[in-house]
Amino acid sequence: MKNAISAIFLLFSPIFCVMSQYDVRCEYILNPERNIAYVRQNAEFWIRNAFDPEYGGFFSNVNRSGNVTTLTPQRQGYEKIPYKRKSFIVQSRHGYGFTRAFMLTGDEKYLDYAESALNFLYDYGWDTKNGGWYCVAKSNGVIDVTQNWAPDLNQKWSFQQHYGLVGIIAHYEATRNPKAEEFMNKGIRSLYENMWDDRPGYEGYYTYADLNWSNKREKGFTPIVDAITTNAELSFLVTHKPEYKDRLLELADIIMDRFISEMDNSSVKVLYPEIFSTDWSVNLNSSKIGSVGHFLKTAWCLGRAYLCDATRNEYKNAAIRILDEAWGYKNRGVSIWDHEYGGPFNEINILTGEWSGNKGNTKDYWTLEQGFTASMINYYITGNEIYLRMADESLSFFMNHFVDSVDGEIFYLLDKTGTEVLNGTKGDDYKGSYHSIETGYYAYLYSSLYYLKQPVNLYYRFSPETEIREITLNPLLMKDDNLAISEITLNGEPFTSFNPQKRTLTIAPGQGGKFKVTFIPSELLSSVNAENVNLLRVSLSRTTGQLYLDGLDGVNCIVIADMTGKVCVERKVTRSSINIDMTDYSTGAYMVICYTEAGRKSVYKIMK
Repeated sequence: MKNAISAIFLLFSPIFCVMSQYDVRCEYILNPERNIAYVRQNAEFWIRNAFDPEYGGFFSNVNRSGNVTTLTPQRQGYEKIPYKRKSFIVQSRHGYGFTRAFMLTGDEKYLDYAESALNFLYDYGWDTKNGGWYCVAKSNGVIDVTQNWAPDLNQKWSFQQHYGLVGIIAHYEATRNPKAEEFMNKGIRSLYENMWDDRPGYEGYYTYADLNWSNKREKGFTPIVDAITTNAELSFLVTHKPEYKDRLLELADIIMDRFISEMDNSSVKVLYPEIFSTDWSVNLNSSKIGSVGHFLKTAWCLGRAYLCDATRNEYKNAAIRILDEAWGYKNRGVSIWDHEYGGPFNEINILTGEWSGNKGNTKDYWTLEQGFTASMINYYITGNEIYLRMADESLSFFMNHFVDSVDGEIFYLLDKTGTEVLNGTKGDDYKGSYHSIETGYYAYLYSSLYYLKQPVNLYYRFSPETEIREITLNPLLMKDDNLAISEITLNGEPFTSFNPQKRTLTIAPGQGGKFKVTFIPSELLSSVNAENVNLLRVSLSRTTGQLYLDGLDGVNCIVIADMTGKVCVERKVTRSSINIDMTDYSTGAYMVICYTEAGRKSVYKIMK
């Protein structure tokens, strides 16, 4: 038996070593905990500068120093009285940002701010007559059609129909809040019923429709790729509904058929065209200004789709093609990637392969985020160290240059060196806490789980209910579902009613509060579970030193070993539950190995 334990330790010990030839330099990858402090600082910026205590939610227009700026009506017939604006796009994005801030820090005040932003969205942003989301309002919730850009005057825009969901689903993930669930379901149902073209051969979300959902028209990047990043993947992870997985993969198929195929268009020099007609005829002239961020985001989405269904190698291969082009494209001094200062450039003309005006070789905040996320997830999938370098360079440039150490938050646009701020705006109808905090959130998760192969802690708040319930947690996709829960606390005390491999919590009636959940690569537990011990519960009392094991039906032997492989306890099992006194054990980590009569094992890590 001791040899078996030694073998198990040998299996686990390499998990903490990163086998890589490329020398990662970014401290936010090497020390993922730094992302938590970064996220907290950004959240505090928005609370301090943009929160509206009168009507709730957050003002949209915030300048470099953090001051809320006013707008004056531009369209004829409106009195020229300055007012403060609240974009519903930004409310959902703040709902996302503050929810993630809570999940990383455990500070419940961030959930309160997330709920304030989302309640403003629920109360004023939903079209109660036709369904779907409006885009912009004044500070009191009145729909704003006074500016020259007035999307709510006569149309529904797919961008907001998708992004209206991003904060709602994230908030539902962290809280299982009934109101978030209601609007999540309403928003997804509206997308499916009102914006999806189900004609055979023309499938996909439309880009625009009239306010009453008539005259549906155009297709392209925004309604397809943004659908994955805002709702298609996350709704599946949170609910596990097969129809949401089907939609995610259907969108990935559309990316392959419509976008990736256009990379072979002889008129396209680089990237792919993003704008298409209602019947998927490409509009090259309208698409000529290509977004590098959109190009990289496509690789990120394809990576996530591949992890959802690893039989679909075409997704992986297309993501590889995108990243290889991003890294390798050069045309008389023009490139997608900045090989001097690091990270991706901003825009390029897809028909000429030249820079796009004055913005071509600049650096945009959210494009640098895509440079990290797309590259790191595909490094995890392929092991290609060029992608690790791309992730490293992107996050390094972002953290070293975009973070405003004086006024807080992040800048909008920089020159290629990162030394000149070309646009210091902190907030507008689109920019809020979303991309800045999302960068920190995924830098923490991806760096820990995809690169370092080490545990992460996330917080959830589930209110007590009258009936028993099971909640399954899926913060991200991993190869072969290689993610487990090693430990949970509820309001600071050990919580043991969970299945590590299935990541399922069993919450008793009247039980609830703040859950701290430690996720870990499954290698640190075991990928082999006996069918009869799937419900095994392992908990160690910090006050009594007693290790409690329950659900031992089918288990005939328990072994406890320290992390050197030394066997501390070996005990035959004759009952469904036992206690083991660990009072005299040294502080540290131990492995609890449960053997079944068939010789199968389940391995659990405990901390004393």
